[in-house]
Amino acid sequence: MVERLKHLDNSDSLKKALAKNLLENAAFIYWAFESELDFDCYVDENRNAVVAIEKGDEKHVVFTGKWHNRRLPTELLNKDGFFVSACPPDVMKLLRKKYKIDGEWPCWFYLAPDGFGTGPWDELGGIRQDEIPMVAKHWGLSDDPESHIRKRVEKYESVCVRVDGKPVSWAGLHFEIDNVANMGFAHTLKEERRKGYAALVTKALVNRVVKRGKKGTCHIIKDNKESIALCEHLGFTRIGEAAWAEVGPLLE
Repeated sequence: MVERLKHLDNSDSLKKALAKNLLENAAFIYWAFESELDFDCYVDENRNAVVAIEKGDEKHVVFTGKWHNRRLPTELLNKDGFFVSACPPDVMKLLRKKYKIDGEWPCWFYLAPDGFGTGPWDELGGIRQDEIPMVAKHWGLSDDPESHIRKRVEKYESVCVRVDGKPVSWAGLHFEIDNVANMGFAHTLKEERRKGYAALVTKALVNRVVKRGKKGTCHIIKDNKESIALCEHLGFTRIGEAAWAEVGPLLE
C-alpha cells in the first residue's frame, strides 16, 4: 500500500520540529510559514517527507525532508505545472520523471564565516529606493523582479558600492528566520568587475548579519563559477544543494 501524505490543519508543531535543523530547513520554513504567501502543508505519518503547496492556484511548491525512494504526491500537485523553491536533489529526480521541466537552476548552498572584522566594507550604505529598478534588471529569477527586490530592500538589509554616485555592486537578503539570514541578488556591473567590489559587499552584508547574532547563508547557481570562487576564497563553507525550477505539465 502506498502511503499518501496527510494535510496538517495546525502546522505549529511541524515548524518547531523543522527548526531543530534550521539551516537545512530555513527556506522551507520561510516560504511555508513566514512569507507573504499562504501554503497548505502535507506530511507523511512520521513527518519525514513534507511538502507545502500555495493555496489557491497551487503555483508555488516547497519540499523538505527525506524523499529518497519515495513516491511523488502528484495527486496534490498542479498537473499543469508549478514553481519550486529550494528543492532537494531527491525531489528534483522525482520531478524530472513525472513532469516536463521548463527551467532549472541548481545551486550550491553555502554557510558564511562568522564575520570579517572591521574594515572599509562596514561603511557601505544600502540600496536606495530609486535604485531598485536598475538593480532588478540584473536579477531574473522572478516573474516580477522589481517587486521582489523592493520588498526585500524595504524589509531587510542591503549593501551597495557606488562610483560617482551610481551603484556598481550590491547584495541584499532574500529572507531572515530566527537566527538565519539568506543572502542573494548580488551583482557587480560587468565593466566594474575585478576591482574588489563583490568582496566588499559580501563582507559588509555578512558582518551586519553576524552582528545581529544570525548565520549568513546563500545559494549560488552551480555554473556561476566566479561567485563560487569568491565565496570559497572568503571562507564560505558548502553545506548542501538545492534547485529552483519551473515545472511544466505532468507527463503522460
